[in-house]
Amino acid sequence: MGKHAQQRTTQRDARRRSSELRGRATEEVSVYRPRPKRYRLIILLIIIIGIVCMLGFYAKPMAKLAAKVYLSLKISKSHLTGKEGASVKEALTSLSTDPNKSVNTLVMGSDAGSSKGESGYCRSDVMLLVCLQERDKKAVVISIPRDTMVQIPGHGTQKINAAHAYNGPSGAIDAVKSLLGIDVNHYISMQFTGFQKIVNALGGVPIHLSKPINDPHSGYLPAGDLNLDGWQALVLVRSRNADNGDLDRIESQHTFIKALMTKAETMKSIWKANQLVNIVASNCKMDYTAGQLMDLAQELRNFKPGDVEFVTVPGSAQYRSGVSYFVADPARITPMVNQVEAHNWISDDLVAKLKGDGESRASILNAPNADVISVLSGSSSSAWAVPTVAKELKMLGHQQVNQGQTKQPLASTTIYYRREAEANARAIVKYIPELSKANLFVDNQVPEAYNSPVVIVLGSKFTTPGTVALYGRISKPAFDFEDLGMKVKAFNVK
Repeated sequence: MGKHAQQRTTQRDARRRSSELRGRATEEVSVYRPRPKRYRLIILLIIIIGIVCMLGFYAKPMAKLAAKVYLSLKISKSHLTGKEGASVKEALTSLSTDPNKSVNTLVMGSDAGSSKGESGYCRSDVMLLVCLQERDKKAVVISIPRDTMVQIPGHGTQKINAAHAYNGPSGAIDAVKSLLGIDVNHYISMQFTGFQKIVNALGGVPIHLSKPINDPHSGYLPAGDLNLDGWQALVLVRSRNADNGDLDRIESQHTFIKALMTKAETMKSIWKANQLVNIVASNCKMDYTAGQLMDLAQELRNFKPGDVEFVTVPGSAQYRSGVSYFVADPARITPMVNQVEAHNWISDDLVAKLKGDGESRASILNAPNADVISVLSGSSSSAWAVPTVAKELKMLGHQQVNQGQTKQPLASTTIYYRREAEANARAIVKYIPELSKANLFVDNQVPEAYNSPVVIVLGSKFTTPGTVALYGRISKPAFDFEDLGMKVKAFNVK
């Protein structure tokens, strides 16, 4: 073999060995290198785990942010713009930084569509000024009769419901501020179609109607226990076909609002809550932003009917120049407003002076087995004992105990109860010794008349000893003692 042939053979052998080495190296490396598809799956899994962890940590803030963005989109159409929006902004008073001050919102129900062919701004059929104290969780609702006489710039003497028709929300706000002398920070105006949708979304509102309503303008409702749907609720809150006209209607509105609050309090469904938000946002005009509306909803979560005081602007019906008006009484408005601004509440004495004597046609209907008890005196001789028995029942844990007297005298102490409330009635007899010999009767008429599943009527010979409470139980001292410095620990619990 020549020298050159030998070199070529050597080069071929070298290239062959190099190729074999590269092949083996590639095989060895491929054993440890992840396949591209598996590599992508691992990265994706890591990302998903990270997102899940992040969502777990930020779930509530993110949900709140999403709800805020969604609500912002929904209520964007509810805000007035241009000259109308500027007028509303000028009429409203900015919120105070003082936490003692209430947030005052004018709530209006518009009768848009009640007249065929009607367009533009309409009369405000319902006007409420809601004064909400966020810190102490209490509120005062001031109802303004729609026929209240006011002066509207450019239109002279008018009924206050015309302020909205002439000048829109800003006109209504100015009229209320002038009438009451109190700031208005926000406004909400709702058409009655939205009101009906809210009631229907709640599944109806239970009401007891003591008298039927037969109003050619609003509709008909029978007397008795009713679960009002949206249309029926509208009949109740709009009807003025009563002895005291608009004042009776306002009392029915107050009762309905309390029943609505009670029904809403029992609603736990998030879907229902979102549905109500959609209805409000889609059927109202307001100045609230999405954030303010969410904060308001949060504040209202723990409100109960007992946290709200309902009053009506004091005054009287009068004819002026042949027109029937409700003429407000400034002398009684002033102390009412002073108490709202100073204490965010109105004293019982002043409430009694502000309220009329007319009996409301509607009352909240309590469930047949609800923990509601009425204690009544069957004669003048047992009237003194009613507060004592009511106090005993509250010591036992009963939340709602009503007090009063019967229209007919009764000699023997008697407990009337609906069949569904039998357990409550028998427990009362068992744990309150002075009621152990009371007559028990299953009856629907008496409980229905007093809107209480259990009605206790104290007879003319009823007596009760003084009692003290020990850890919420009814107790009597085991022995009498004169030394008030000695701590008595022994009690005979009955």
